[in-house]
Amino acid sequence: MTDFGKTLVEYLESRQAFERMVILNDERTGLEASVVIHDTTLGPALGGTRWYPFATRTEALIDNQRLARDMTYKLALAVGEDTELAQAAVSFGGGKAVIRGQPTQDKDKRKEQLRAYAALINGLAGRFVTSVDVGTSVEDMITMKEVTKWVAGLPKEMGGSGDPSPATAHGIAWGMRACLEAVFDTDSFRGKTVAIQGIAGKVGSILARDLARQGAILIGSGGLNQSAAQKIAAEVGAKLVPPDEIYEQQCDVFAACALGGTLNDDTIPKLRCRITAGGANNQLWEPTRHAAMLQDRGILHAPAFWINAGGVINVAHELHPDGYSQERAFADVKRIYDRGRTIIDISRKEKVLPYAVAIRLAEDRIRKARRAA
Repeated sequence: MTDFGKTLVEYLESRQAFERMVILNDERTGLEASVVIHDTTLGPALGGTRWYPFATRTEALIDNQRLARDMTYKLALAVGEDTELAQAAVSFGGGKAVIRGQPTQDKDKRKEQLRAYAALINGLAGRFVTSVDVGTSVEDMITMKEVTKWVAGLPKEMGGSGDPSPATAHGIAWGMRACLEAVFDTDSFRGKTVAIQGIAGKVGSILARDLARQGAILIGSGGLNQSAAQKIAAEVGAKLVPPDEIYEQQCDVFAACALGGTLNDDTIPKLRCRITAGGANNQLWEPTRHAAMLQDRGILHAPAFWINAGGVINVAHELHPDGYSQERAFADVKRIYDRGRTIIDISRKEKVLPYAVAIRLAEDRIRKARRAA
């Protein structure tokens, strides 16, 4: 793996500039958090808050930067001219937040830390809107709402969209169908084998149920909570394998639905699939090089910031002028399929990586907005 200190220097010296980075170390609550705003050309930055026990501050900041950059691309792609959001003139830039540490289960302490973090969000005066991510929940967003209005992912009874995980999983399934059609000339899951890394997670479990209903044969691996993995595997009839063996499974689609960076020099040579398409952010440890490595092995890779955009699309619809509508939101989520076909078609016609095509389409929209400003 790449040394984290070296990687941080490379990020800070790269052409990928960040508009703003804010780091909070709150001695009173013991909270350590960071917010990275990558680009607000298209609108205020929108991105979830990840609460995770990163080993070092450097590691947490690198992950935050990578996620913030991908949120810019994700939102630029997700809100195309054909979407309900675009027609309502709703648009967002990219950002992300990270709380470093083990998410506490002490309700009072958790609320105290969340309120301190929400005060930081409030101080950004609308440049960053946050929502649910790994380690945070709808209940956490309710707590933060007491301090700042710049929060989404609220429950439906508060006018929000609720947990974004179902929309994320729904979008992944549509994106997978675009990949299946490109590789197998059919978008049906019936008889296709899908290996889900992180089958017990919020997104992985919903995706597993969805694919099982559509006739897929499932293989899964869990994480720390093996009992949850065994339960969902039994429910959907999936074969459960140890985490380090999921890469070697013979399958049609490998779906990385755990944390990022799992597709790398060590794991890509082990893959026995035709497609990689999953819910994790930053699946490729070194994006361009590992995208090329997958293509060289004859594997079609679905860029994460395209295929897992369903959740943020759903959250963005909370800010629709007419209020949240699941029907409108899921109509935009379904367009992940059309966007995928466009990306794959251009990739094949021009003989370039799908990853490069997706970035180009996103950057083209950002440049167009800058010229119009």
